[in-house]
Amino acid sequence: MSRLLALLFVVVLSGCSGFEDLAGPPEVVKSPNDPLDYRYLELDNGLKALLVSDPQADKAAAALDVFVGSAYDPLDRQGLAHFLEHMLFLGTDKYPDSGEYQAFISEHGGRHNAYTSFRHTNYFFDIDPVYFDEGLDRFSRFFVAPLFNKEYVEREKHAVHSEYQARIKNDSRRQWEVLQQFMNPSHPVTTFSVGSLETLADRPGAPVREALLDFYEAYYSADRMALAVVAPASLDVLEARVRELFGPVPRRSAAELDIAAPLFAPGQLPAVAKIEPVKELRELALIFPVADELPLYR
Repeated sequence: MSRLLALLFVVVLSGCSGFEDLAGPPEVVKSPNDPLDYRYLELDNGLKALLVSDPQADKAAAALDVFVGSAYDPLDRQGLAHFLEHMLFLGTDKYPDSGEYQAFISEHGGRHNAYTSFRHTNYFFDIDPVYFDEGLDRFSRFFVAPLFNKEYVEREKHAVHSEYQARIKNDSRRQWEVLQQFMNPSHPVTTFSVGSLETLADRPGAPVREALLDFYEAYYSADRMALAVVAPASLDVLEARVRELFGPVPRRSAAELDIAAPLFAPGQLPAVAKIEPVKELRELALIFPVADELPLYR
């Protein structure tokens, strides 16, 4: 799975760095020692995909990245992107049972997970190749027609809150929280990305599920997604299946996030922070802000 996520990262970067300006699909450059076959494609809805044919693979896998993360959280709904990640797995139009996807993956020798970062939310799974086709069908429906059933809202809010509580005494998390105090409060990196019962609470006339649906409709757009699949099947077979399953993902008019505020306000640096750890730790970290290099990737 780590190899798959590395491949997905390349596709994510391709979505941010000018592939749309090329005359045709970019050539996948690989090492002469690499026996695998690759194909890059872009679906009619704008979704980008990297297909990998590995005849010797004992697992098949898929990962899909949505170019939306905690930076997009509304200020009055911090943690909403993370909450959506939790809710997305709980049933679709075709597979309405909330635990069906997880059970299918586990029963056929696979694993599944997801994570939310600052600009990205990533979903992935692996499985016995015999069942990959069925697993990919289930996986694709999360991005076509998720249900976001009301009956699971409270349960998942508590699950998000439990993650927040579990990390309070995590030294890495504590160090990050202290670092945020030195950053420009106008920059979205300083917001509360995990979420809690307080930030995700229903309010008069503003239930959190409505905010969740609005967020999904605003940002989960096919042209803001990148997919990578690896399986012991031919590239033609993989392409046909990916086009069939992910072609229906809606393309919406999702806007790119423009962060105008600098990471550190004038006069904030240099700064020194001393942190009292929970564990017995002695560390020195020197941190330097740099300009965003992603536009210069290629």
